[in-house]
Amino acid sequence: MGSLSYYRASIAINVGLLLAVIVAFVHFGSTNPSVDADLQAGLVTTGNSRSVSVNAERFRLNNLSPQPGATHRKKRVGRGYSAGQGGSCGRGMRGQNSRSGGGVRSGFEGGQMPLYRRLPKYPGRPMGPGHQYTRYGVVKLEHLNQMPDNSVVDFPALREARVMTDTKENIHKVLGVGELTAKGLTVRAHAVSDTARKAIEENGGSVEILPKRKHYSYETNTEKKPLHPRNKKNLEAKGKLGKSKRR
Repeated sequence: MGSLSYYRASIAINVGLLLAVIVAFVHFGSTNPSVDADLQAGLVTTGNSRSVSVNAERFRLNNLSPQPGATHRKKRVGRGYSAGQGGSCGRGMRGQNSRSGGGVRSGFEGGQMPLYRRLPKYPGRPMGPGHQYTRYGVVKLEHLNQMPDNSVVDFPALREARVMTDTKENIHKVLGVGELTAKGLTVRAHAVSDTARKAIEENGGSVEILPKRKHYSYETNTEKKPLHPRNKKNLEAKGKLGKSKRR
């Protein structure tokens, strides 16, 4: 009987302690100011991680601020040794950089050829890519003298007559090099100098300027191909295009 009563008493004590712990947790946990502050700010704390709820304040331009430690006040030098940047102000005791107005200009590499002078330069902006100039194959006036009078002359005709050899450029320019004796020539080229034009026209000839395309071909047909029947310009001409689609 004695052991049974002792066992029952221990059970009652444990149950009482458990109930006391539960009541204390419910009471103090609901009145914890840190938890209430987090809930009011829209933050839910779970263990070591923190997640933002839907009701949290959003970042805007009027509430942004740097993180603590991200900004520093201006360093005040020359205010005594106790400040940490006294006497030499952190510049050292000797050398070019320790003097007032010391240092070198931007781009200086100690006397060796600097990078901005080692790089190749192109026309246009000083350090930019520059503009792309057009590279022509040169046709001289003296080359035209070997062609018959009153003929149409272009680079393929000069090449077939073996006056010129093939060039790596697809477009050609006539330059006023030499004296022109052929009469009545119709010269077809992509560009003509003023001297060459004057000499050709004085001898009764004319100049026809060809389009300056990078991959120009003399063999291609220069006539415009007819437009597709459903092309916008064709439909506008026939009046079949609605007003809403006309722009």
